[in-house]
Order: sequence, then structure tokens, then C-alpha cells
Amino acid sequence: MANNVYGVGLRNVGSYQVAGSPYLTASVFDETEMLFTFPFVTKRILVHNTGSFDVQIYFQASPENKLILPAGKKIDMDAKCTSLRVSVASGEQAGIQILAEVTNIEVGRMYSFSSLEGL
Repeated sequence: MANNVYGVGLRNVGSYQVAGSPYLTASVFDETEMLFTFPFVTKRILVHNTGSFDVQIYFQASPENKLILPAGKKIDMDAKCTSLRVSVASGEQAGIQILAEVTNIEVGRMYSFSSLEGL
């Protein structure tokens, strides 16, 4: 009897080759930070800054390594993650739209970014 069990997972090519299920959200916020949590591990994320101010995007709680997305601009990322943080300078209002392609890989199977350099 074979012990190979082919299933959904982070290193399973088929989990990324199939069409991703859509995750859509849009928010206007004036808090300094907003957390967007995805229902499954993502395959691709498109972020559109619909506001009048720059926003910062990062993948962990510490904003030391962040991407600045200017007002009115979009970024399309092939990124494997379970959440995304967006922040705006205090006193400013941000508008953000997020489209993510999510796989069927459960969030609990994702590794932590805490020990990775550059994230």
C-alpha cells in the first residue's frame, strides 16, 4: 500500500495552478493601520490606493520593511500570505481596494514571517 498522499499544501504545485477564488474588499479608513485577513493562503494580491494620500503596505506586525503605494496607484503581487497590513499617516484618510486570489490552502498551513529577513 502506497504512503503517498497527494493533497493541498504550500509546496503543492496544483494548489497554485488552479484558478484562485476571489477575495474582494474596499475600505476607507482614518486609523493609522488596518489589518486585512484572508480566508485562505493567497496566490496573488492586487492593491489599489483609491485615496488622496500615500499608504504603506506590509506583511507583518512591524512596519520596518514596508512598501509605499502612492495615491491613485496599484500594485499587483504574486504573494503567498494570510494577511496584509495597510497604514496611513495619522490624521489622513485612506481609501484602499484589495483583490486577492486565494488558494484552497488553509491558513494554519502557512509559515510565520517573523524569522525571515526583508519582510
